[in-house]
Amino acid sequence: MGDKPVKRIWITPTIALGMLVAGCAGVGSKSGGSSPTTPPENMGVVVTVAPATAMVRAGATQAFTAAVTGNANASVTWSVNAAAGGNAATGTIDATGLYTAPASLPTPNTITVTATSAADATKSGNGAVTLENPVPVLTSVSPTTIAPGAFSLTLNGSGFIKTSAVTFGGQALTTMYVSATELQAVGSATAAQVGSVPVVVQNPDPGAAASSSLIAAVVGGGTPVSAAAAVRFLEQSTFGPTPEFVNQVQQIGFAPFLETQLAAPASTYPTPLTTDTNLTKVQNQFWLNAVNDSDQLRQRVAFALNELWVVSQNKVSDPTGYTNYMQALTNDALGNYYDVMKDVTLTPAMGHFLDMVNNDKPATGQHANENYARESMQLFTLGLSLLNPDGTPQLDSSSNPIPTYTQNDVMALGRAFTGWTYPTEPGQTLQKHNPSYYGGPMVAFESNHDTGAKTLLGQPVAAGQSAEQELDAVLTIIFNHPNLPPFVAQQLIEKLVTSNPSPAYVGRVAATFSSGTFQTYGTGKRGDMSATVAAILLDAEARRGDSATTADANDGKLREPVVMEASIARAFHASTDGTGFTGWSSTLSQSLFNSGSVFNFFPPTNPIAGTTLNGPEFAIFNTNTSLARVNFINSIVNGTISSGTKLDFTPVINAGTTDQMVDWLNTLFLHGTMSSQMKQSILTAMSAVGSTDTMNQAKVATYLVTSSSQYQVQR
Repeated sequence: MGDKPVKRIWITPTIALGMLVAGCAGVGSKSGGSSPTTPPENMGVVVTVAPATAMVRAGATQAFTAAVTGNANASVTWSVNAAAGGNAATGTIDATGLYTAPASLPTPNTITVTATSAADATKSGNGAVTLENPVPVLTSVSPTTIAPGAFSLTLNGSGFIKTSAVTFGGQALTTMYVSATELQAVGSATAAQVGSVPVVVQNPDPGAAASSSLIAAVVGGGTPVSAAAAVRFLEQSTFGPTPEFVNQVQQIGFAPFLETQLAAPASTYPTPLTTDTNLTKVQNQFWLNAVNDSDQLRQRVAFALNELWVVSQNKVSDPTGYTNYMQALTNDALGNYYDVMKDVTLTPAMGHFLDMVNNDKPATGQHANENYARESMQLFTLGLSLLNPDGTPQLDSSSNPIPTYTQNDVMALGRAFTGWTYPTEPGQTLQKHNPSYYGGPMVAFESNHDTGAKTLLGQPVAAGQSAEQELDAVLTIIFNHPNLPPFVAQQLIEKLVTSNPSPAYVGRVAATFSSGTFQTYGTGKRGDMSATVAAILLDAEARRGDSATTADANDGKLREPVVMEASIARAFHASTDGTGFTGWSSTLSQSLFNSGSVFNFFPPTNPIAGTTLNGPEFAIFNTNTSLARVNFINSIVNGTISSGTKLDFTPVINAGTTDQMVDWLNTLFLHGTMSSQMKQSILTAMSAVGSTDTMNQAKVATYLVTSSSQYQVQR
């Protein structure tokens, strides 16, 4: 057999050239190597990230470095999970490689930090990060003294998360997350725990960690105070009683409870962000503090001062300005009234609201702005008419009230208040009229201050003083005026206890204001607020309703809407972000921080129609607002006022039978004054929802009790 013929394959020159080029492209390439577009000088680029693995706590930082070999350009760009610079959810990384972990852990809790070569975007190195919960830091516990039975604690510190848990002597408490710096916890102490009990915050895995412990003292000692008396006392001294506070007052008494309140850390208003343009967050923080924080007495007095020293959103809508104003009231509420006078005067919020800011030294024949001068005497300190020490008006020979001050006094005070302008913005220079800025107290531009001699309320004000010297001089004259003690006493009694205090009650509190001492309270300096508030709350007239046998039908006051809203939320341990309340307060004609004028939502004197009684809060009570009160209660009890606010009805349900549920509500909201007829009507309504539906039974009873006139009027 012969050989088969060989087939010849002819390759054209074009195909041969293409094969040659393709073969050259592969010469020297690495396995799994570079993109065909990689320049030859980057063929050996390698990026290495150190550390290759890291464990980072939430909110903490970790420095990463990147080594680049194979190219003279060693710069890199950083990313987190492929996002340039990272983001809030997975953490951020800056140009130097400093990684900042997110405040809350993502799911999964592992992320990748990547450094990419600036010379070749196809070359990168990675670092693997496992994120862990922060280590909690506990800085304070309030109150530090509690009694056997139900109690609540406010814990301040840092590194708190939504799953943080609080232990009390090793016993787990029901814990509510408020913020990364605040937790609320409720539990029950036994008589066996009398003594020092360690309180600890524990964060769970990943990265489980515990705080150091702080001590709470459990004190014994019987039940010196009835439940009814404890509830009344808390209605007057806080934004509303809770079962835990009632137990606390019952076990340790009024005075020791006041001591715990005076020692409680002051609640705060966080510094607004530059992107905040209105008061929404400030208002939400007010409600958050009122519902959750332990410094209830301080907050309640600060709110009373807010209604006296009025600044309104209708003119001051800057969140930093209003934050600083409210923080000044909070800080000084239990300090000294002189500090209230000076600190609030110098807030840019008040300066802008009543025109003291940029109040120019008047030219010859002209007058300085008199707005703040007039209102500060009329509404904040002295009142229109001279008062006796018991708050009753002094009368002339014709039985007419005697004016406290004259127009000349107003003009002199207006001149004294000249020369103040907005604080100087960082990086700027003080000007005669600084631009509108609220980040601190007002500052003086001395050449714009009227340094001439003046006479105020019969007292000389020397010439040649600086703006601040003269401010102190005129405030001291007002502070020492005999009208100030009874004026402040009357106002605070009305806000906290009763709309119709007797002159004797006002006189006793005014005397305390003047002396600065009440029992063991106070510094002995005129204007001491802790002594004044203790005198208001512990006075026999405030306490005479603690027993039905000593109650006076003319005592008490209509619950103002803001206090009513907060009180209901507190009673049921509301979980809240503060939203929803402000809108309802507006519907109830007390729009938080937004009064129509400097005269507040309602005047201190407002006759109740058909009676001889004073009822300030009745000035905003009418057909519409009375229905709105009921609608608010229906919404918060049976529905919701916002997605961020929810009541917990467990304590009512756990009270036991329907009869016991009503008794629980009767104690907490009506301090035991519910009539048998009212109780039977509520029990009938509860039975209509079914014998096994305990949740709706609790809601029906709560709605009927809190919407009743017996609750709406604080006795």
